[in-house]
Amino acid sequence: MRKIKFRVWDKILKRMLSWEWVHDNFFSRIFDYPNMIPMQYTGLKDKNGKEIYEGDIVNNGPLAPAWVEWLEEGAGFIFREVGSDEWWSPNGFSLVTEFAWEIIGNIYENPELLETK
Repeated sequence: MRKIKFRVWDKILKRMLSWEWVHDNFFSRIFDYPNMIPMQYTGLKDKNGKEIYEGDIVNNGPLAPAWVEWLEEGAGFIFREVGSDEWWSPNGFSLVTEFAWEIIGNIYENPELLETK
């Protein structure tokens, strides 16, 4: 069974609000606030057991860093390579576990990780 949960980036406070905070305080109205950006849990964990959410930036070592994004056309999460048009779907094969992805930040708190060298 897939667990549906969200965390939220607060654009005004410039901080991430955890699933526990969102769930306890305003889950039913999460999409009603324009200053809040909800990010869904992918159902995947990184090599350290940390939950991977939409907006996370992940690294693997031999592969380029990528960020997690919802692909509307495919109705699923993808890992989009930083500085490239390349992307991978974690649904079709075991990229996350096979290549030992690790969360290194997210697109809101660590935008510098999206810059190409």
